[in-house]
Amino acid sequence: MNDMKRDWAAPSLPEANHRTLYTDRQVFAEELEKIFYGTWVYVGHESEIPDIGNFKTTYIGEVPVIMSRADDGRVHVFVNRCMHRGATVCAREKGSAREFICPYHAWVYRLDGKLDGVGLPRGYADAEIDYTAQSLTPVARLGAYRGFVFASLTERVRPLEEHLDRAKQYIDYYCDLAPSGEITVGTTGIYKQTYDGNWKIQLEGSVEGYHVWHTHKTAVDVMQRQVPIMREYQNLPMRAYDLGFGHNIIENYTLTDAQVHERWPAQFVEMLVAAHGERRAMNALRHRFNLVLFPSMALLEYHVRVIRPIQVDRTEVRTYHTALVGAPREMHQRRVREHEFFYGPAGFGGPDDMAIFDRIQEGYKAWNAEWVMFNRGYTTEEIDARGVRSGHHTQETQQRAPYYEYRRLMGADGEHNRVRDLLNRPTAA
Repeated sequence: MNDMKRDWAAPSLPEANHRTLYTDRQVFAEELEKIFYGTWVYVGHESEIPDIGNFKTTYIGEVPVIMSRADDGRVHVFVNRCMHRGATVCAREKGSAREFICPYHAWVYRLDGKLDGVGLPRGYADAEIDYTAQSLTPVARLGAYRGFVFASLTERVRPLEEHLDRAKQYIDYYCDLAPSGEITVGTTGIYKQTYDGNWKIQLEGSVEGYHVWHTHKTAVDVMQRQVPIMREYQNLPMRAYDLGFGHNIIENYTLTDAQVHERWPAQFVEMLVAAHGERRAMNALRHRFNLVLFPSMALLEYHVRVIRPIQVDRTEVRTYHTALVGAPREMHQRRVREHEFFYGPAGFGGPDDMAIFDRIQEGYKAWNAEWVMFNRGYTTEEIDARGVRSGHHTQETQQRAPYYEYRRLMGADGEHNRVRDLLNRPTAA
């Protein structure tokens, strides 16, 4: 087969990726180590554990972790692995507990992860148990922004607010759509889907503007009858942006003042203006977008999407519906119905994407067609005075964006010339 040698880092260019980035198990293992274990990863939202004793289990790459609210009222995240013989100490996805007890030998851990007791303690000599050293392993770094909790398994990461950087303003827009400035995540619904494909396919697909008019044609036809702005979808002046550090965004629309009042009930607009002031309220009301926070989270109009890599060709996607704290009941109902229409398991959009993702991975088995192209709009994308790259929302600036950070973390920047030579090489017959 025409595969590349394994003597160099993962082959990626701004305008193309080699198919082995999606099919090679060694690349997948390196991604877990260098990306998921080497940067900030979203683990949950504070609203998922509002009370002392609440917990949620999730993953950072393949590492199982627990996010809990301990007796001190603080959020803690630690590895879900007994320090004795390794069993996970919590098997439930969420709930409430006074402590975590290992099912194997009854080692007991507090809500903050500290070891509190062991089964049959008389079998241990005094020096054989170190209650501090054998507490559950905490993540190396923990931080939150507007309730979104991020963790890192390495100390060597930039401060979280610096890491989020330009993405913060969009998180602010999202939360400010609630009169209280607060949202809940998952309290109004969660569902899980899997597809037989690489995790990066969903990462790219979360900000895919090129496919909508065709893959989701039925949904677009319906929306064009109901939402006037959708009648000009392909011609709307919408942009996609590289926000730095792998984060990126695609505008679904950015409304004028007149369109804001056309889309949103007057009472809701007045409520937000009274709560936040006109400028902040209008920013929240006018922007609809898909925001990707590298490597595995996306924030969409109605939900948080979490991408969990399971195998090189197997991925789980969890969708956590979001609600606006303090919004009128009719706004909650509207958000649920619009979400169900497109993203629900029987919706007009989400199932289309999962089917396409399976077909993409199947296509990547073609070893003699080596390259995955991201060159749409590459030569025409704009760079502003701040260094922010942008392009039309149907181009691929936003798909290229994660791979600048990907190459930095994977150590592939020095390989560009060799990869470009291979890219220009005729495909073997």
